[in-house]
Amino acid sequence: MVKRLIVPFYLILGLLVLSYSPSFALDTGKIAGVVVDAAGEPIPSVHVVLAGTESGGASDLDGIYYIIGITPGQYDLQFSALGYRTQIVTGVTVRSNYTTRVNATLDEESIELEPLTVVFEKPPVDLEDTGQRITVTGDFVRSMPMQSTDDILEFQAGVSASADGELHIRGGRSGEVGYIVDGLRVENPLYGTGATGANRHTLQELQLLSGTFNAEYGQAQSGIVQIVTREGDERYRVHVDYESPRLNDSPYRTTNWVRTGSDAVVNPTTGESAYESTDVSDLHDLWVPMQGFLGVTLSGPVPVLPRTTFFVNGVHEAENSYLPFGDRWARQLSGKVTHNRGSGKLTLSGAYAYENSQSYSHTWKYVPEHYYRRFNTTQRFSASYSYNVSQSLVLEVLSGYSRLDQDRKIFEDWADYLASDYSPADFTYAQYFYNQDDWSDIWRESSSTTFTNWIKASWQQNPLHLWTAGLEANAKQLELEDIRDLRIGPDGERQGVVDQFDQSPVEYAAFVQDKIELGYLVVNAGLRFDYVDPKAEGWADPETPKRRLKEVDPSYQLSPRLGLAHPISPEWTLHFAYGHFFQFPDYVNLYMNAADLNPDTLANRSFDVIGNPALKPERTVSYEVGLKGIIAENWGCSFTAFYKDITDLVGTRQVRYGASYNYAPFVNIDYANVKGFEVNLSRSLERFWSLQANYTFSIARGNSSEPTTGYYDAYTGTPEARQEYPMDFDRRHVANVLLAWNAGFEDYPRLFGSSILSGTGVGLIGQYASGLPYTPYSAAGEQLSLRNSERMAYTMTFDLRLSKQLRWSGVDLTVYTTISNLFDRDNPLFVDSRTGEPWESTLVSNNIAFDQLHDPSRVGPPRMIKAGVEVSF
Repeated sequence: MVKRLIVPFYLILGLLVLSYSPSFALDTGKIAGVVVDAAGEPIPSVHVVLAGTESGGASDLDGIYYIIGITPGQYDLQFSALGYRTQIVTGVTVRSNYTTRVNATLDEESIELEPLTVVFEKPPVDLEDTGQRITVTGDFVRSMPMQSTDDILEFQAGVSASADGELHIRGGRSGEVGYIVDGLRVENPLYGTGATGANRHTLQELQLLSGTFNAEYGQAQSGIVQIVTREGDERYRVHVDYESPRLNDSPYRTTNWVRTGSDAVVNPTTGESAYESTDVSDLHDLWVPMQGFLGVTLSGPVPVLPRTTFFVNGVHEAENSYLPFGDRWARQLSGKVTHNRGSGKLTLSGAYAYENSQSYSHTWKYVPEHYYRRFNTTQRFSASYSYNVSQSLVLEVLSGYSRLDQDRKIFEDWADYLASDYSPADFTYAQYFYNQDDWSDIWRESSSTTFTNWIKASWQQNPLHLWTAGLEANAKQLELEDIRDLRIGPDGERQGVVDQFDQSPVEYAAFVQDKIELGYLVVNAGLRFDYVDPKAEGWADPETPKRRLKEVDPSYQLSPRLGLAHPISPEWTLHFAYGHFFQFPDYVNLYMNAADLNPDTLANRSFDVIGNPALKPERTVSYEVGLKGIIAENWGCSFTAFYKDITDLVGTRQVRYGASYNYAPFVNIDYANVKGFEVNLSRSLERFWSLQANYTFSIARGNSSEPTTGYYDAYTGTPEARQEYPMDFDRRHVANVLLAWNAGFEDYPRLFGSSILSGTGVGLIGQYASGLPYTPYSAAGEQLSLRNSERMAYTMTFDLRLSKQLRWSGVDLTVYTTISNLFDRDNPLFVDSRTGEPWESTLVSNNIAFDQLHDPSRVGPPRMIKAGVEVSF
């Protein structure tokens, strides 16, 4: 049984506040520049400070200044010197791991004058970046038809979605991405899935680092998603957001949705369709008696504690799926407390989320109440402390905890199984659809807990060299109880094919990085060391199961990283990046069916997948080269070509040993390579509107799309691939356009002289993606060509958000509507291998086959219209 320990958010937060331990901080940015007088001569000893804080620095004899260790956000930067007029630059944007250049020209003054205020103009592209870094601000997200982290990522350059909705960065597998929230890694180490727990109202900044990234980041081959959540300020604020569920009816949640009499299963008494739609309100005792999204945010100063602010966000979601059945009920509480004490900053960040949901399965269309549900609980808590030892040295430490419980079962409590008429499902291809006598026989409880500690130092040795070095340690507790062919024993106990383990691997890492900022060249050079110990016994050779088990050796690697950016003009830069990347496999691939490592147990097991604790890390060598520049005022563009060589990917291979053993162990036998290029075009917000557009061309080929391909090929008798083929998620062409138009209350276009457009906002997202590959078969079931040699039709969607903001006496009211898939296009996700179409086949011989073919999950979501209202004060 997986142990349960769900610690209340307020208890952990209180303990962290009381302990005040100097633990680690989130990623920070830097401001640097030169201060000169009206004649262009450098001014020394200019005091440069972030207004409202104690962070700052002073210019040297050459007028050069820098401030490091700054939390991402917007600041006002103040320049002051004896004999010169004070200057304040407003709206300076600071991003993680990025140098914001702010130069200043100060005027001499003989009498004291009011400070001169200058508005900071953010360049449309970062000419000093040595790799591909995409930054998305929370303000931009909140103006677009986006809700979750995946919504944001899907429309960025280099990102594509597979048929099941998994995101892939530059042609890598979906689990090759690292997720970081406020400095804490949060993905599930068992299955490699992300669990950020961030929504549009908690987001301050999201950064996507794709391809090649600095030595600071590890345990990822394709990309890093780094999220910084919002903080409170010195003013109390309240924000309430309610978004309705779908307002237009789904075409699939009705009887005989294809045509009259198309439902194959009927009620034997009435002769009517046996299909009945489900409703989330009837399935759960909702905490808030309404469907849709409800979010409440509170922020401001903490009473009694000076220089301390808080930010708290609570979310309640309840909505039906657009498919014939399925629903999602979720609740979340997240918060952040920050305390500035002199040269140090303490940050406490945490979140708790619970989700009870059911996905659609076409075979269970007529008995959804017997199909399994997903019960997910996510917790993360971290305490971080950043201390400015001096103007040039910043120390950061973090101590954190994350836990993910992911269960798959019909009922959350075993007592409900005992009270039901449960009996295992009995599937037959002739009937295809399950009936009232069938129950899903999947039962799984899994838990992964990670304790993280890291320390990092940033030292600006001189204006040219910024050194960063750090150490990290992770201790994990991984538990699983997975029962297939579930049965209830005579004493009410669980029986079936049981897979159970309780493991405690450890991971360590160290890195050093030097950012060299010369006038003609920016260099990011780093070296990372990773060490992983699975702390388990395994076979010396997975193909000889009778050998004695031995403790597996730890894995380690040194990974060099190098990035260069060379300006060829004031507006254009060439960049190049190269790196080695190390990622340990998902731990479930090591420990799955661990009991079968015993040869006596294995001999009695039918053909199955076996974990391999001796798996080696997966490795990627990545290259990229590109050109970026400013093509006009507020307009920027970039072109980046990339290549990835991926080896030691985890796969499965059938092993027959003697007459008694037939199994498929996980082994490092898969490989892949990816090549392509990305084009980005952006326009900074000016005169109400901004634009982001990108195009990605990519070819991802290999010998296996996911780890269990070899097992399923052997199980189904499919010939093993003898050459590289396009991966299942290989989309050759993806293009995205994100257009935002926002008018304020003071600056807005006049329509026939009226102010009707004040406070109006429009957010539009368009995406085109070429079709996914599939393997063609003849009507007789013969493979006609190489694996994945044909392509489905392309997909195309447009999503729209319209908003109108009104203001009365300090209260802002915003009404909005969102429309996804504006033109209601059927976008194919899965197709019949004989026709290449979702709902066309040469094998429709009866009504059951017709109903079976018309699985609505084979295409993407139809048009969906929602409305919402926001109130803030």
